[in-house]
Amino acid sequence: MRYFDASALVKRYVREKGSVKVRRLLSSDVAATSRLSAVEIASALVRRSREGAFSQAARDRALAALDADMTALLVVELTAGVVTRARGLLERHPLRASDAIQLASCLYLREALEEDAELVVFDARLAAAARLEGVTVA
Repeated sequence: MRYFDASALVKRYVREKGSVKVRRLLSSDVAATSRLSAVEIASALVRRSREGAFSQAARDRALAALDADMTALLVVELTAGVVTRARGLLERHPLRASDAIQLASCLYLREALEEDAELVVFDARLAAAARLEGVTVA
């Protein structure tokens, strides 16, 4: 199983370094993400469109693809348990709140399914914290 944080999953919708790798990884295994990713990715798409990186029509197609993908992905909901775990991660690692939620969601999924969940991430600080928590990082 692969858990995709928003920094990785956004590469499914925009062409940038790592996009080909993300698309390949998404097609090769069961994929999961946090419910938070839908908001983080939508924010990135809207911001990039506003800045002129792509048209409003392209943005709308990407947002529609995101909505469809969220129904196909295994989604970890933002529960009280995930939030509590994220808070503990913030005390141990120099993470942003959203990154703590992403890592807490990955750890929750790993325990709930009793199998390794490889984290696909393009954020160095989150990757480092994940490794310290015993998570395999792609």
